[in-house]
Formats: sequence, C-alpha cells, structure tokens
Amino acid sequence: MSLRLEVSRTLRAAPQRVWAELVDWPRQDLWIPFTHVRATSDRTRGLGVRVAALSGFRLGPVPVGLLDRFVITGWTPPVEAVDGGPAELAVLHLGPYFTGEGSFKVHDDPAGCRLVCTEVFTLPGGTERLLRPALPLMRRGFAASLETLAGIVEGPEGADAGGLRSAAA
Repeated sequence: MSLRLEVSRTLRAAPQRVWAELVDWPRQDLWIPFTHVRATSDRTRGLGVRVAALSGFRLGPVPVGLLDRFVITGWTPPVEAVDGGPAELAVLHLGPYFTGEGSFKVHDDPAGCRLVCTEVFTLPGGTERLLRPALPLMRRGFAASLETLAGIVEGPEGADAGGLRSAAA
C-alpha cells in the first residue's frame, strides 16, 4: 500500500522563475525547513541526476535525520513544455527509508503559475498504516514550505527575474 501526499499553490511569479528555484538544489534549504539538498552526480541538471536530501541536521560531519536519495526521472522546463502543458520535475525516491515517485508540476496561470506537488511513497515492511494519521500534519508542513517558496519567488527580485512584473507593466 502506498501513501499519497499532494499540495498545490498559486504563485505570483513566472513559471521560469519557479522552475529555477525548484531545480537549484542547494537553495531548497531556504524553503524546506531542516532539509539540506545536494546533487551527488557530476551533473546538476537534467534526467538521471542523482540527489540526496537530508531532513534533519548534522552533528559535525555526522548526519542526523531522514536521508532521501532520489534520481530525476522527468525534466521538462517551462520552455520545453508542449501545447500549454505543465513544466514538470519528476523524481524516483530510492530509499533507504521510503521509495516512490514525486513530481512538481508548474502550470501556467493568469496570476503567474500554479505549482502542484505530489508524492506517492511506500515505507518498508508495510508500515504506511502507522504514518497515515500523520498525513494531515505532513500536508500542512508541505503547504508551509510552498508558502515560504512563494515569498522567495514573488519578491521583487523573483518577479523581475521571471519576467512577470515587466510583462504586467
């Protein structure tokens, strides 16, 4: 059995600006609390890139927390989206604590864009039923991260960098 977590938010920023923030691995710690993300492969962009995210903290060189290793399985930046379809960043979580698929879809929206984040994951040993009661809390945490992301991409630099403000003027 798998668990599904989905959160979405409209952002007053151009899809290109939101995409740039999504794929800037080291900057994700600005909007995802207690999480440090880094590419572990030679490349940092495109299909096949491997990434490690530590949700927790470090005691010197020792990581303490939940390690999420994933590989990029879908990479469609806004400039490559076809026929008005969304930009999409898709990942495959490799474990060790959970496996499954995730995606960030950036849809065009009159306000800027709509970001839809989906995680479908499986825990080892069928322990999903133990985590199911925590899904509402996890959803609120995910929504809070998107609120922080909105503050980053909707700020003066974010709007100008994505071209939204100049297009609206």
